[in-house]
Amino acid sequence: MQNKTKNILIAVLVIGLVSMTVAYAAFTTQLTISSTAKVNNTKWDIRFTNWTQQTVNNLNGGTSEATVKASPSVAATSITGIEVTFKKPGDAVRFTFDIENQGDIDAQLTGATGMSETKSGVTKTVKCANATPTAGTAAFELAKKTGTTAGSISCVMDISYSKDATTMPSTATTVSLADVIFVYGQK
Repeated sequence: MQNKTKNILIAVLVIGLVSMTVAYAAFTTQLTISSTAKVNNTKWDIRFTNWTQQTVNNLNGGTSEATVKASPSVAATSITGIEVTFKKPGDAVRFTFDIENQGDIDAQLTGATGMSETKSGVTKTVKCANATPTAGTAAFELAKKTGTTAGSISCVMDISYSKDATTMPSTATTVSLADVIFVYGQK
């Protein structure tokens, strides 16, 4: 009888173990998180726009007789071929333009060179937002394009011949001015 009791006890234990396994499986839950990430394309697009030339008054009064070579080459990131001829002391020319952020990334000015220069009586000055561009200045940050509105800054470049000169050179003189360079980076 002891063997029979042992066998019954083993059978009860096996049935109990199987029941516990089934019960554990019935109350076990598996949690899963599936995910994806999408990286949108962005566009970096800082450019010159609205380039115009305005002849201004002579710095000594009266009308400037300066002439500008017709049609400098204006591209999105460069303006080349500006050639001004001065005919009398104080002659001056002003160019206006905008720097626009037509992209999807905020931008800030990280470098600026050639903003102010005087050479052989010719003075060139560039101002944006009524100040000389200086790297890292908040006034020269460009907000990204919102809808159809680009972030922009209005700028002027004045080129003039010395108003204090008493005469003009006896022969035509070419004065090479340094390039004006704006360097924008991601904000």
